[in-house]
Amino acid sequence: LRFQALLIEAAHQKEPRAKLIDADAELDKLRTHLRMAFDLKYMSGGQYEHAAGMMTEMGKLLGGWQRA
Repeated sequence: LRFQALLIEAAHQKEPRAKLIDADAELDKLRTHLRMAFDLKYMSGGQYEHAAGMMTEMGKLLGGWQRA
């Protein structure tokens, strides 16, 4: 939820860079938690693959916004 909140806050600021950097850190935390959930067998390989792909896509979009 914090990741989403940071993106919303960034969208409403003239200078969103600081919020986007914070959002990038939150996305890294989410990736770590996702990997831990997979390692602890809370999700299947297919579920992990799907979620990891979605995280990668979010990272690409976030990176594009940071470069804009």
